[in-house]
Amino acid sequence: MQDAPRGGGSSRPRRAAGRGDDRATEKRGRRRLILGGIGVIAMLALALLALFSSCSGPTGQAPEGQENVKETPAEPSSESDESGDGEPSSTPQDQWRQGEMPYLYQTDPQWADVAYSNGTFAEQGCGPTALSMVYIYLTGKTDLDPGAMAAFSTGNGYATDQDGSSWELMTEGAQKLGLSSEVLSAVSSRLEEELEAGHPLICVMEPGTFTKVGHYIVLERMGQDAKVVVHDSNSVGRSMRTWDLDLICAEASNIWSFSLA
Repeated sequence: MQDAPRGGGSSRPRRAAGRGDDRATEKRGRRRLILGGIGVIAMLALALLALFSSCSGPTGQAPEGQENVKETPAEPSSESDESGDGEPSSTPQDQWRQGEMPYLYQTDPQWADVAYSNGTFAEQGCGPTALSMVYIYLTGKTDLDPGAMAAFSTGNGYATDQDGSSWELMTEGAQKLGLSSEVLSAVSSRLEEELEAGHPLICVMEPGTFTKVGHYIVLERMGQDAKVVVHDSNSVGRSMRTWDLDLICAEASNIWSFSLA
């Protein structure tokens, strides 16, 4: 017979006094810490959301006191790339109306291969094309499409041997067609006045945004976005949008305003 354990107690091993209580306390502490952290994160998220909402305004709207600005594109008759490559389609002749400027392109197959200046019309025909658009807009006549205007320019000595079209096409030439032209200073407010009066403008652009060498473009009117609607005979892409008048003034070497004589 074995002796009973000393002290008469149970033979089961004893746990250290208070150990279970300590573990329970630790678990409760960790739980409180986790819940507290989640609460802090949630409060920070709500604060950030409230701050963002107050800065941005309602969904889909600009901040209070500011207007949504949308660029108003022009409406060309076809699409092409920015460089004018490809074969853009000009506004059909049966749609030409007085007071409505057609979109005409020097690279249009109807006249692109016509000989002009020291090359083809597609290469050198921006001057006659610009004047043709202005002529149609002011008179409503259909007798001078870009090809016919090229013949007029050549026949009257305005087609140069090297540089396309002489500036005299826009003065003497315009006068022979029953148009009056006036040279304008490159001041945006002055240009806007002429456009608001219904007077289209032709600009000679220096190398920059519109050309690498030199180029005639037409300014038809002011758009709803306070920018100008441009007809660029060498680029549908540049004709599909509106432009700042300050940019035009900065890059133009000469500007004419046109009206009926």
